[in-house]
Amino acid sequence: MENVNEAIYLGVYTMIFVIALSLTIFLFSSLMSYSDEAYDYMHQMNNDGVLVNAPANRYLLINGYEVISYYFNYIQKDKYLNKDYDDKTVVTINLNTQSESPMYLTQDDLTYKEAVEKIGVSNQYVLSVDQRTDSEYTYINITKATEEQKSEEW
Repeated sequence: MENVNEAIYLGVYTMIFVIALSLTIFLFSSLMSYSDEAYDYMHQMNNDGVLVNAPANRYLLINGYEVISYYFNYIQKDKYLNKDYDDKTVVTINLNTQSESPMYLTQDDLTYKEAVEKIGVSNQYVLSVDQRTDSEYTYINITKATEEQKSEEW
């Protein structure tokens, strides 16, 4: 009788060991598969091409049409029907480069044609965002890009 009990205990413990070992191998392989997929996803573009060493511009460059959009949405506040709406975003548009004396676009009554003429749709601008910790406002600074900024890479 004692041998039968030992055989049952040995069988049960062996089965528990085999189940635990199988679960460990399954979980480890699942974790490795997940980490491989995460690595591949992190290095893929939208068309499933893998990025290796793509050059990037140091500055966030936007074109004149995007600057016009910022002008109408944040300076003229065309985005909101109520001109008294405070959206806690302050946008400054400098029509000159950093090396020139600033010429800020502060008029809030320009027509689309006037805005296109002042901003210039073929120009490129550098956009920088400064969220100061002492206030709730977000400051967006747009400055005309120099030739060095257009071509400078990381």
